[in-house]
Amino acid sequence: MALHAETPTNGLDHTIVKDIMNECGCTKERAIKLLQYTNNDPDKAKHHHRTLMKYMGESPRVLSPSHMPSQLDMPLALPNFPQLEPIKTTFDVHKPKQEEGAESCTSSCSDEGLMDATPPEDEPQTGDQVLQLLRPASSTSIHKSSGSLSQLTNPQSETASPEVLSENANQKEQKEDWDFILPELPYPSELMLGVANESSTLNMEELIVAVQHGSDLQTIQDFLGYYDSTIVKSRINDEVAGFPSIFFAVATNNERIIRTWVSYGGDVNATHAASKVPLLAFAIMHSENLQTDTTLTVATLLSLGADPRAIPTGLYTPFYQDLSATGPDDNSLRDLSHENASWWSPAAKAKLARTANITQRYYLERASKTKPPSIRHKQIAVRRNAQALLGIPYFLIGQTWAANRLLQKLLNYLLLPSKRPLVLVFAGPSGHGKTELARRLGHLLSLELEVVDCTIFNREMELFGPREPYVGSENGSPLNNFLARKAGERCIVFLDEFEKTNREIHQSLLLPFDKGEYQDRRNKKTIDCSKTIWVLATNALDATINSFCKQHHKAIFIDEDQSKKQKLVRGLSKEIKEVFLQEFGSPMTGRVSDFLPFLPFSPGEQAVIVHKYLLELARKVRNPVNMSIGPDEQLLGNIRMQIRQDASVCRSLAEADYHPDLGARSLITAVRTVEDLLVEAYLSVDDEIKESDIVLDFMVDVKGGEVVANMLTPPSPKG
Repeated sequence: MALHAETPTNGLDHTIVKDIMNECGCTKERAIKLLQYTNNDPDKAKHHHRTLMKYMGESPRVLSPSHMPSQLDMPLALPNFPQLEPIKTTFDVHKPKQEEGAESCTSSCSDEGLMDATPPEDEPQTGDQVLQLLRPASSTSIHKSSGSLSQLTNPQSETASPEVLSENANQKEQKEDWDFILPELPYPSELMLGVANESSTLNMEELIVAVQHGSDLQTIQDFLGYYDSTIVKSRINDEVAGFPSIFFAVATNNERIIRTWVSYGGDVNATHAASKVPLLAFAIMHSENLQTDTTLTVATLLSLGADPRAIPTGLYTPFYQDLSATGPDDNSLRDLSHENASWWSPAAKAKLARTANITQRYYLERASKTKPPSIRHKQIAVRRNAQALLGIPYFLIGQTWAANRLLQKLLNYLLLPSKRPLVLVFAGPSGHGKTELARRLGHLLSLELEVVDCTIFNREMELFGPREPYVGSENGSPLNNFLARKAGERCIVFLDEFEKTNREIHQSLLLPFDKGEYQDRRNKKTIDCSKTIWVLATNALDATINSFCKQHHKAIFIDEDQSKKQKLVRGLSKEIKEVFLQEFGSPMTGRVSDFLPFLPFSPGEQAVIVHKYLLELARKVRNPVNMSIGPDEQLLGNIRMQIRQDASVCRSLAEADYHPDLGARSLITAVRTVEDLLVEAYLSVDDEIKESDIVLDFMVDVKGGEVVANMLTPPSPKG
């Protein structure tokens, strides 16, 4: 294939093009683009090139963002660049042609390398849908990977500019460490993302500008979906401003954007080449830049395959102990390879110690003990459009065995489809994650979840609706109508407190559980519910589970022997099946695919759940005060809640209030103690509540084993 084809000058003066190439040390294609974006002014073209090359060599420090960012807010960054007018080009509304050298990808193209999300299949209906979005001031690349394929292979690289080549090794060594804040690309005067150039080359810089300046998920998916997926996959890991593009996706703190990136092959184990900082470490430290929590982002990266060993184990093992202000000692470097240890500087240690909360440390430790999915696991998940399923064990607090067992049963079901649906019993005390696991499954797989409260039904007519000729047969019931609407599709039905149902209801469920068929009460039409995942949640087996945990307390909650623990819980699963048989009879028991026991939380898990609720409280009070009358009113707000020694605080609250029969619900009560202290301190401020930009700091700490909380002195108003 011709990788060095002659680039047309598009009517530009060949002498001027040659002059730009010689002075900037760039390719002809880049010289032409420089002229196009500076309205054919050679002096401006050279100046623009020098500015970008100078920036690339200096990695300027940037300021932190405001204290009230949205999920897509980014830190302020670069000094202003000269204002450049982007050229308006003609846009071809067809799908861009494949880049030269890239193989075509048809519907039979293998997706084994993908994780978790599926690239959007729908193309924009018109070019205007992509045209009207965002476009950077310069579509020329500021990094070596942004050009076309021919440009990438040209030995006369863009980076061979006089400014870069003149910098010697000593100067490079004297540069400051990266401050863990991404540079912000300049905001253009006219924003039109997706204007195709003549070669229809995917410009990752263009996309990153859109991401940094607040483009939503749909806009990003439309932009990526406009190009052939093979092209996107070949460019998704390009560097922009010296950073792998996925760093900018992670900086949005938006789970869906990250999943979209990874669905096209984004590398969750990417590192910043200059500093060697891994993406996972950046995700943790970025919370300080955003002034918001990034725990979901960290969990998402781990679920997508980020290696927890990129972070020294001294930071998160054990997860339930407080970190010193300077971070773990140098002994924690032992598990880092020599080539990756260079980023573990005193500044990095201190920042990670400040930003890695107990929940993130828990997820890191749990991921380090979780066996990653095999190649075949990934293959089956991709072929069944269920990649996110592999991430289930990474999001729950506790219930490791139940999550892993659910994953295995679902993979088995996907590998060997059957007309008989998957029927699972979730057995365990109230408040220990049964509903949460079902909701997480639905969220990850984008499946609709129908939760049915079985305490309010005494007859099958109330559950499914009356048949003709009874009054109301034409209306059905919520469950009847849900099954009819999701006929032939994957969905989840969660029957909560199933032990409250009677034999009549059990009898009505036998046919759907056995044959995967159900008759719509409204029209007597037979509907396919073979892909429905039925979850029967029950507390009826609590005595068996609690007795088991008391008998094997040390092995389950203290020892680190995972294989022994799994063997014991497998035995418990068989035991609860026998009890279920006695309680619900053989017809129902024989149709259950598996029994998943949910165990009481360990002390460390209790502390993490407390932290989860503290984070929810912090998000609630961080919102601004709103004095309007109505549903938007918020009188308690503009508070930045901080937790010092979060492990000790959360352990102390959990020890005081956790009850094994109530589970997480008892820990909500513990967090209300902190909420009461916060409200009391807030109301003690001798000033009217009013809308303001002033943010009050509320500190939660532990002293002498007691949790204490204080409103820090607010800044004096300027006057």
